[in-house]
Amino acid sequence: MTMKGAKQVIGLLLFVLTAVGSTACGTQNDISGSLTDFYDVKFDGVRARLYSTELAIEFWRENGEVPVRLTLRIGEQPPKPGDFDLMTLGAITGRSDDQDIPFTTSATLTLDEFTPRSGTTISGSFDASFRAGGDKLSLSGTFETTLNVIDSVGGYDLEGFPPPDIDEDAPDAE
Repeated sequence: MTMKGAKQVIGLLLFVLTAVGSTACGTQNDISGSLTDFYDVKFDGVRARLYSTELAIEFWRENGEVPVRLTLRIGEQPPKPGDFDLMTLGAITGRSDDQDIPFTTSATLTLDEFTPRSGTTISGSFDASFRAGGDKLSLSGTFETTLNVIDSVGGYDLEGFPPPDIDEDAPDAE
């Protein structure tokens, strides 16, 4: 094998190892299912926002569209990792190319990793069924992103976590 051929083989091996390593570590942001045949779910990124009344996970596009938005209503305390029925505790909404996401017939959100503090990692998955005309369609996805706390009630001092955006070492203002 020539030196040039060896470099090409090494380069190819490094590329393959990098690709395999990146898919083996962490959750991939992904959406799939039969709904994708009729509704454009392509997205550029995923963001998670915690409000005082809801947790929102948005698959967004650079043009401002949000083709898939998972909303989990919350009470006075944010949720802990687990499974949530979005038909009773939230919703799946979205808009893509001037088309609303079809009527949802069932939806489950699973939070694998969640701490109610800005800058922490949130990861999980969802499974949903939709009805469009006489068709039953499915959609599932995975996500891993950084949580952004927008506003909170009571500081979400949950199990010893400090309220977001508060420096515990800062002197008290007078």
